Amino acid sequence: MKTGKRMKGVVISKPIMYGNVATELLTRKTDHTHKWTVFLRGANGQDISYFIHKVEFKLHETFVNNNRTFKSPPFEVSETGWGEFEIITKIHFPPASGEKPISLYHMLKLYPPDSLGQSWPKGKPVNNFFYDELIFSEPTEEFYEILTKGANGPEIPLKTSGNHAFSVESEAAECKRLETAVGQVTGKHDEYKGRVRAAENEIALLRRDIAALESST
Repeated sequence: MKTGKRMKGVVISKPIMYGNVATELLTRKTDHTHKWTVFLRGANGQDISYFIHKVEFKLHETFVNNNRTFKSPPFEVSETGWGEFEIITKIHFPPASGEKPISLYHMLKLYPPDSLGQSWPKGKPVNNFFYDELIFSEPTEEFYEILTKGANGPEIPLKTSGNHAFSVESEAAECKRLETAVGQVTGKHDEYKGRVRAAENEIALLRRDIAALESST
C-alpha cells in the first residue's frame, strides 16, 4: 500500500509546449480581427493528461467566463478578438502527486513581428510557442508510477516539422548558435582587453615623459 512516501534522489522531467496560434479574420462581422487558440500540450504532440489533473486558462476579464477549466484533453481555448493580453495557464496535478499547481504566463500574440508586418501573407498563422519542462523532484511513489507508466513514445521529436516547433534537431542547432555567439563575444572581449592594455601602456609612457619634462624644468 502506497503511503505518499517520496522517492529520495529521483528527478523526472516532462517536456511541454504552450502558447498560442492566431490567424487574421479575412471577413469580419464585429470589431474582432483575429481567431486564436491558446493551448498546453506535449512537446511531441503526445497526450499529457495521464499526469495532469486539470488545466485552467485565465483570459482577459472582458471575456465571458474568462476562467476556463479542462479536465481532459485537448487543453486549449479558441476565441476571437482584437487585442493582445497576458494569459495565465495553471496546471494542476493529481491529488496523489502531492504537487502544488504551476502557473505559466505568456502574452497572447496576434500580429507578426514589426519587421515582417508588411510582407506577412494574408491568412498565414502567427505562432507564439514556448518550450518548457515540468520538473518533479522526489515525487511520491504513486506519482512516480503515473509519470513512468503513462509515457508513450518519444517525448521530444527528433526532427523539426510544421507540427513540432521544438525537437532534438532544433535544440542542437540552438546550442551551435549559442556556441558561435559565445565565441564571438569571447573574441571581442579579448580584442578590447588588448586595446585597454595597449592604452594603459601608452598612458604610462606619456606619464613618464611628462614627469621627465617636469624634472628638467
